Amino acid sequence: MGLPFVLEIAIGLVFTYLILSLLASEIQELIATVLQWRAKHLRDSIEVLLGGGIHSPEEQRVRDLVAQLYDDPLLKNVNQEAKGVMAQGFRKITRALVPGNRPGAFGNQATGPSYIAPETFATSLIERLGVNSMVDKLSAVRFEKFVDRIAGHYWVNQYGEVELPSDDTFKDGWERGAIREIAAKSNQPSLSADQNFRLLVEDYDHILKAYQSGQADLETSIARLGEGLDAYIAACSNLDQSFSDTKLYVRRLQSYKSSLFGQNNDRAVLAGGLRPSIAEIAELVNQGTTTHQEVAAAYDRIANQARPIEAQVNASLRSQIEDYRMGLDPNALDQPTKFEDLDYGLQQIFLSNAVKDLTPEEQKMYTEYQSYKKIRDGLSRLPDTVKESMSILARRAQTRVQRTENEINQFRDEVATWFDRSMSRASGVYKRNAKGVALILGLALATTTNSDTFHISSRLAGDDSLRRVITNRAAQVTTQNAQNPVITQAQLNELKAATDQALQDIPFPIGWSPANLTRQLGCQTVSGTAAAWNDVYNRCFTSQQSVAASNPLNLLLGLLQMIAGWAVSGLAIAMGAPFWFDLLGKLVNVRNSGGKPKRTAEEEQRTN
Repeated sequence: MGLPFVLEIAIGLVFTYLILSLLASEIQELIATVLQWRAKHLRDSIEVLLGGGIHSPEEQRVRDLVAQLYDDPLLKNVNQEAKGVMAQGFRKITRALVPGNRPGAFGNQATGPSYIAPETFATSLIERLGVNSMVDKLSAVRFEKFVDRIAGHYWVNQYGEVELPSDDTFKDGWERGAIREIAAKSNQPSLSADQNFRLLVEDYDHILKAYQSGQADLETSIARLGEGLDAYIAACSNLDQSFSDTKLYVRRLQSYKSSLFGQNNDRAVLAGGLRPSIAEIAELVNQGTTTHQEVAAAYDRIANQARPIEAQVNASLRSQIEDYRMGLDPNALDQPTKFEDLDYGLQQIFLSNAVKDLTPEEQKMYTEYQSYKKIRDGLSRLPDTVKESMSILARRAQTRVQRTENEINQFRDEVATWFDRSMSRASGVYKRNAKGVALILGLALATTTNSDTFHISSRLAGDDSLRRVITNRAAQVTTQNAQNPVITQAQLNELKAATDQALQDIPFPIGWSPANLTRQLGCQTVSGTAAAWNDVYNRCFTSQQSVAASNPLNLLLGLLQMIAGWAVSGLAIAMGAPFWFDLLGKLVNVRNSGGKPKRTAEEEQRTN
């Protein structure tokens, strides 16, 4: 037995495994698509990530949070659901047959994405937790306190004018402010009647309003506070400084301004905590922390004003919904009765009509209050494992922050990295599960197609023509699809087309035919016609000359060999088409680099 002979048998076996592996991959891909294995595995992996384990005590809370994430517009955009009449009809059939495909499996969607970018997940999670809104509110609250620390408490009357409290008011709890304290130490008269100080407070009130409304950012607002204080110090310097107390007052103001703002206003950010640290950002999702209470207290202050506005808006919404129902069918039970039951477009139209009579300030107050109520309700149902994970990620991200303005971005990057690493491990789990499915599918395919490795090897060894045809066809397929070391999707499609043609051109020794079965069982070979099945039954089992009658042990060994051959073929199919294609290419190269095989006697006669 020469090397070319052995190589041809090996090439024939590998080529057979390649064809069966391609068929198995097509079946597995179809099943994975219909049952949404990838999308479901991704969803389950996210639940494990947020729940802190497989069997989380807060499993239902985790599922609710994941459902909310899948309803986020960013994740909806990456969900490419089937379109078209036929595709939608097929999807409805699978929903009816497979419970996991019904609506609600992925939020309000029946399908989910098979891949989510880490940045998209991190952004969606942070937005869903309301972190950005609460960070902005926390900065606004602390900025207001920072202004009060400098200028003291004041209020704005109904005419929009700034009112300053008298000195005797502070005993009731009003904060005096640093400038009033400095004035008192410098023996200055009451600042409540000082026009320059009033101008400073009015300027600070304008700066505060601009920052709270989003017209100016934090850096600009702090710079304006410093400029306003410089202008006030300059105005005090122009006063009669023949008195030592006035000179002392100006020097103390200059020293206070320098110590508070620093050279580039960098000290003001740190002194007032105006930009929350990453640890404080993580604490915002925990309602029991003092950082969250700062934000909650700010919303509680506007609650008394916002509730009447909310009642007015809700009354308008109820009226519009009732008119809408009456216009459709007042007797229909499935007509929407709540604002949440309307689709997004109608919600926006009705809400716009409800708030159009409100002033801009009332609209802003209503929007802020509704946003916080939504965040508060979501945080009340937030699993403790997510809160703990946010704290851990915050501590990890804090060590990597170099500039204070990068804190929220660094926190988002840390969440994205956390998700990416977890999904890498989940991908490994999916591949292992897919290998198990491939093994089961390979065994089933080998059995249903009667792909017996031992029978195929025997046929290849005993049939020169069959062996040579398969070897030549395998060489052609390998040459056509071996431009790159890694099989691309386009090459895989070409390979499938080539092997499909090979199935039509080559009589592979697989399948439940009379000829194959009689050889496998060691019976007298019969032709492959349909009528020959009776001959198979007689020659192998019933007649006196059958294998079962003459030598039952041989028949049993034949059956066991068939089962063993199926098992070997099933294991080979589970290895996958890329593995066999790569091995086939190597075997073909070895064969081509060796000497030419000897010609058969039939070829010699034909040549002569």
